[in-house]
Parts: sequence; C-alpha cells; structure tokens
Amino acid sequence: MSKKAKGKVQSYQDLRSFFGRTQKFLLKREFENNLFWEVKRLVLKRGVSGWAGNVFLNGRIVLSGMVTPTGYLLLSSGPRHALLRLVAYAKSKKLKIKGVTGPEQSVDCFCELWNGSVASTGREGKSFMIYSISCRRFPPFPLSLALESVGPGSWPRIQAWTMQFARESIPPIQANALLAVTREMMADGNLFLLRKDGVACGMGGFGRSTPNSLVINEVFVPKEMRRQGHAADLISGLIAKAGERKVRNCILFSDFEGPSNLYDSLGFVQVGRFVEKGFR
Repeated sequence: MSKKAKGKVQSYQDLRSFFGRTQKFLLKREFENNLFWEVKRLVLKRGVSGWAGNVFLNGRIVLSGMVTPTGYLLLSSGPRHALLRLVAYAKSKKLKIKGVTGPEQSVDCFCELWNGSVASTGREGKSFMIYSISCRRFPPFPLSLALESVGPGSWPRIQAWTMQFARESIPPIQANALLAVTREMMADGNLFLLRKDGVACGMGGFGRSTPNSLVINEVFVPKEMRRQGHAADLISGLIAKAGERKVRNCILFSDFEGPSNLYDSLGFVQVGRFVEKGFR
C-alpha cells in the first residue's frame, strides 16, 4: 500500500466544467458515485457551489471530490496515494469540511489520513449497503396490483407515513427534511402508491437519478400491513416503472445488516457500501 502522495489536484470554479471533465470517470463506478449527480442538481438549483476537484496521475483522473451543501466532502473511489494528495491539498488550502461521505474504503482512508485514525472522527456515522438491479431483466408488474402516482389528494396519508418512516429509520431522519423530499418527489411525478383490491398498502418512489439509473427511495409499508409481500410488490412495481422510462438500472440503499434480505431475494446485487463520517 502506497505511503507516498502521488498525482496533482485540479480544482474547478464552475460545477459544469467539473462534470464536463469528470463524468466519464464517475460513470465507471456509477452506482457507488450516484450521489455526485444529486449534489450537482442541488448546487445548480440553489446557485451556491462549494469546492470541487480531481486528482490526476499521468494525465488521468484517479479520484474525484466535491463539497456538498451540507459541508461534507463527497468522495469517489480512489487509491490511497491520491487520497494522500487530496488530504495534503485540503489542509494546505484550509478547506472547511464537517466530515466525509462516499464509498467506505475512500472515507475510511481519508479519515485516517485527516485525523490520524478512523476512530477519531468523533461522531457516529451512517452506513448503507448499495444494491443495484437491471430493469431490463425484471418481469412486468402484475396486472392484479396498481401502482399509481401520488397526487395532492393523498397527501394526508403520505405525510403520516413519511413521518413514521422518519421515526423508524436508524438513525432517525429529521421529519421536516424528509417531508420536503417527499413533496418534491410527488411534484416531479416520482412518488407512487401501491394499491391492492383498492386498499393503499405502501408508498415508494425515485429520490434521485444518474445518467443510466434511478435511485429507489422511501419504500414504506405501514405496520399493520407488513409481512404480506407488499414491500416486494412495491419494489417490483418501481423497477417496472423505471423500465417503462427506458432506464437501465435501479439503485437502492439499505442499512439492513443481516445475512439475507428482501433485496437479495428480488435479484439485487450488492455493489458496495456507502458511509458518512462527521468530524469533531
């Protein structure tokens, strides 16, 4: 394992320039790097951008990073020598970051180099397994079930379910922030309600996207309807919806740590682990 920093850091003032130079590299590991496109969307929407840059070695990008609106440094996958270079650059430029997020190996390495050890980050981080599935290989959604776009008339139910989803998440999610995401998904036609025999059984949708994939988000079934196969039906329906939109793949994040789960049984493949670690 290299103990010497290698490469050269190139920073970008304009986010479009950064993506114009970087997207081809990010697409090589599109599933792991999916959050880059969401951060781009948020930054362009808000009109306030943070630092973004690449580490080059022999004229090729080997590591990418950008500071998110929440102040975290988002990393791509990359070798240790490039992370060494980025840490040295960030410290020399006194880059202000609250923590690091991205593929587990990159985050752990950066934290170790930044603080002296992974354990010294100071705050308990988030950890999610990344799953993917090809929409092209998935069977059509059964005609016996209905997956309908959520409209304003369904908002009282969706609001209650979203707040319950926030409470049950580990760690808990801030309800107001999740409600804002849910409203945006609904407004964009990306939130759906599963009905069986006319009864609403659950909700789910697409929270963000990459050039070739949709990210499944907020899959929720109320307590009284669980263990009846509704979650599997809901996810199957979302994959079918993505296929109708000519999307190649679906991605989802899960904090489940058991040996097997619903996603495995549906044919999803584990493609990496995404973590977030805050500094003191």
